Amino acid sequence: MALDLASTLGAAQNAIGAVGGAINTASKLGDAISKGFEDGDVLSALRAIDLPTAGEAVGDLLSAVASFGGDANSNDWRVRLSLANWSSFRTSPVLAPLKDAGGLIFPYTPSISMSSKATYQPVTTTHSNYTFRAYQNSDPGEISITAPMNVEDPTQGLYWIAAVHYLRSLTKMFTGNDPKAGNPPPIIFLNGYGNYVFKNVPCVVTSFSTTLNKDCDYIGVNVVGSAAGSIEGVAEGIGGLAGALGGAIPGLSGITDAVSNIAGGVGQVAGLLGTFGIGGTTSGGVSHVPTKSEFVIKLQPIYSRNSVRNFSLDRFVGGGYLNNSFGWV
Repeated sequence: MALDLASTLGAAQNAIGAVGGAINTASKLGDAISKGFEDGDVLSALRAIDLPTAGEAVGDLLSAVASFGGDANSNDWRVRLSLANWSSFRTSPVLAPLKDAGGLIFPYTPSISMSSKATYQPVTTTHSNYTFRAYQNSDPGEISITAPMNVEDPTQGLYWIAAVHYLRSLTKMFTGNDPKAGNPPPIIFLNGYGNYVFKNVPCVVTSFSTTLNKDCDYIGVNVVGSAAGSIEGVAEGIGGLAGALGGAIPGLSGITDAVSNIAGGVGQVAGLLGTFGIGGTTSGGVSHVPTKSEFVIKLQPIYSRNSVRNFSLDRFVGGGYLNNSFGWV
C-alpha cells in the first residue's frame, strides 16, 4: 500500500512540477513517503525533503506569493502607514512592494501604545493649603508601534527590505542636490482598527529601530535599484577623485574643477530623473533578511497651525471629524 501511494503521489508531483515548477522530483517525494511509513511519521519525512542548508530561498511552490495589499476602506482595520506623497517615494523601485500594497501594512498584529496629555501649570498662592492649577495646553502624545516582521519567502523578504528602507527614509530631510532641498521629512498618515481609533492621523516618524538577530535564519533576495541613482553615484565618485587629483598634482586644478562641475551636473540630472521615475532599474544585488525580527516605530501626531486654529472640541466629541481628510487623536 505504501508503494502504491508513493507511486500515485509521485505521478502527481510530476504534474505539479510541470505546471508550477515544484522543487522536488517525484522520486524524492516517493522515497520520503516510503520512509515516513517505515518510521511512522509521514509529515515529518515530507517536511525534511531538501531542507535549505543556509537559509537560502528554495524556490516557489506552485508560484505562491505573499500578498500584503488591500484597499484602505472602512472594513480594512489593519494597521497601515501611508506611502509618502512625494514622487521620489512613489517611483522608487525599492519601495515598489509598499506601493503595490497601498502603504506599509503590518502583516502581523502589532502592539501599539498611545497617550493623551493635558498640562496644568501650578499657580503659587501664599497662605493656601492647596495649589491652584491653570490649564496650559494639551498634547496628543507619542504613538509607539512594536510590530513582529516574520519572513518566509523572497516576496516577503522584498517587503521587509522595502519597509526598512521606507522607515529610514522617513527620518531624513531633503537636502544637498535634492530639487526639494530644505523640506523636512515627509508627513504620513496612520490608519487602523476603525474610524474611532486611528483615522488618517498625520504623523512624522521620530525613530525607527530593528534588530538583526543572530539566532534565526536569513533569506537571500534579489533587490532592484534605480539606474539614475547608479549614474549619480558614479558621478559623485568622479567628482571626489577629481578633487583629490587637483590637490595632489599642481597645475591640474582647472581640469579637475571642470571634471567636478561635470560630475555635479550629472548628479543633479540623475537626481531629477530619479524623481520623475526615469532611468529604469538596475540590479541591487542580493540582500539577506532575517526570518524573524521586530520593528519599533515612534510616531508623533502633527498638525498645522491653521488646522489647530479651526479645531472644534464639540465637533470632535460628536465624531464630526471622521470624514475629514485627516483625523484627530
